[in-house]
Amino acid sequence: MKKVSEEIRKQYRLYWVKFGFRILVLTAVTGLVIFYPEELNVLEGMHFFQHVSFLHIVWALWAWYMIEKLLPLQNTSRGSKKYRRSEFQPAKEYEAWLECRQNRKPESERMAGREDFGIAFQQERRKCARGAGRVLGAWILAALVIFLLKRSHILGNRELLLLSALFYVGDLVCILIWCPFRDVLMKNRCCTQCRIYNWDTLMLILPVAFIPGFYSYSLLGGALLVVGCWEIAHVFHPERFYALTNASLQCRNCKGELGCARYRKGERKG
Repeated sequence: MKKVSEEIRKQYRLYWVKFGFRILVLTAVTGLVIFYPEELNVLEGMHFFQHVSFLHIVWALWAWYMIEKLLPLQNTSRGSKKYRRSEFQPAKEYEAWLECRQNRKPESERMAGREDFGIAFQQERRKCARGAGRVLGAWILAALVIFLLKRSHILGNRELLLLSALFYVGDLVCILIWCPFRDVLMKNRCCTQCRIYNWDTLMLILPVAFIPGFYSYSLLGGALLVVGCWEIAHVFHPERFYALTNASLQCRNCKGELGCARYRKGERKG
């Protein structure tokens, strides 16, 4: 337990450093749009290639934020990389259920043994699908509002850029402080078991996606690639996404994930 606690402390320190860095990025972006608004031309069309500016650094940070979710890095969270085959550890109950199905045992024997597991698995998938649907609906509504405000010239390029910078900070607010997706919309157990963990890339880019140009379209393409890999993996290998079937996501195998630690702390208080 001491080892796990030390891992948690290390992660907290690392994530708070990241949080502070993202606040600095937000502060720098805010200063840029106030004092150097001419630099925002990098966002439009192919102006990205005309000169180097601070916004190129922001683009690189956001691009790396997406790329690291596609690479087999060891320092990324389990919640982010659970869609990979290498991160899947079949739960014993899941293996027994698969063996029962593959052996084509009589109906009475299946019902007596492992049929309840299959029902529980389907129920868990439906529950997470409903939560993901609520999040998708909320973000479609948010996209519609942003589009209408942009169309009405209430929001300009600088406001859209600032919104994305705010979302960049907000991602770590969800991990370190409070996550409305988990507690209000998804109702999932913890960050590691979150069905929509890698959707954050698309959410980050949503505001600037309404600025036509290489800057936004390249980031949008990266976000769609990340979410596409995630969803395709879920379609063909849903067993990787649920603690019921993937032992590496179960609390007893937790090695110090921040979301899991916060959940256990709240459980003890309850």
